[in-house]
Amino acid sequence: MKSIKKQKGVALFVTLLVVAIATLLATEIWFNNTLDISRQSNNRSAYQAKHYAKGMVLWAFDVLRQDFEQDSNFDNHSEPWNQTITGVELEDALLSGRLTDMDSKFNLNNLMIKGKIHTQSHEYFKRILQNLELDVGLADRIIDWIDADQIPLPQGAEDTAYLSRNPSYRTAGQYFQHISELKLIADIDEETYQRLKSFVTVLPIFGDKPTKININTASILILKSLDRNITAKDALNLYKDGNASNKTLVEFFRQPAIQYHNLNQNELRVLINTRSEWYQAEVNVKMENVLFQKFALIYRTSALPVVKNWSETPYL
Repeated sequence: MKSIKKQKGVALFVTLLVVAIATLLATEIWFNNTLDISRQSNNRSAYQAKHYAKGMVLWAFDVLRQDFEQDSNFDNHSEPWNQTITGVELEDALLSGRLTDMDSKFNLNNLMIKGKIHTQSHEYFKRILQNLELDVGLADRIIDWIDADQIPLPQGAEDTAYLSRNPSYRTAGQYFQHISELKLIADIDEETYQRLKSFVTVLPIFGDKPTKININTASILILKSLDRNITAKDALNLYKDGNASNKTLVEFFRQPAIQYHNLNQNELRVLINTRSEWYQAEVNVKMENVLFQKFALIYRTSALPVVKNWSETPYL
């Protein structure tokens, strides 16, 4: 009798074990199938968002093309490219986007041209740092980050300054690829980074000349930094409440603030322009309560703009 009861107990245990295993397997299969479906849905949404982003950039191309054909030597904030696009409704997405002039800021890559320190850009950047009340030595440390040698400038920092960190790393030895690289530079903490990045950018260098700042879209601080003699009042007058509209540099040089100080026009021509060549296109695609963001770095020197880079984070 006991043997029969024991056998029934074992059979019941085995049955429960089989049921438990089957339940676990069924749960795992269900979970994996659900995960696969979610993954496929996310991939499909990301793929669709990518195509919508490319479509929005084609819109940006058209705006920039029309602007170039209207006047290829002049850009300011009153032009159509400066208008934000919002609330474009599609069947499965909501689109928005905007263009931002990247030539309104100082390009950090201008500090080194053809392997040599670009003197005018170096002095310009030091004035920007002074006006921001930041350490002027940051200019040397940024140059050392870009240059190919391991000889630190007077206030610079080469590999030895970074190899002792945890984690350790080396200087880039090349141009900045993204503004976020600034966070790696010695003595640039989060506060310094946030203050500085509002006035600087990183753009590719082509040939042996620096990119130029558009004096029609530049901020008051950038305008004040053009020369040590320009006062805050002068810069405010040049800024014109964000509505500066100098058609040519000749017109800019006729401004009272420039003529009064008798600034060196030849040196300024190396640094400034009245048109812009670099733009950031920001694209926001909202699908099923998920926001996809894309940023395109656009280069325009003709009526046919091109995308030089794509990023998941802004270039500003």
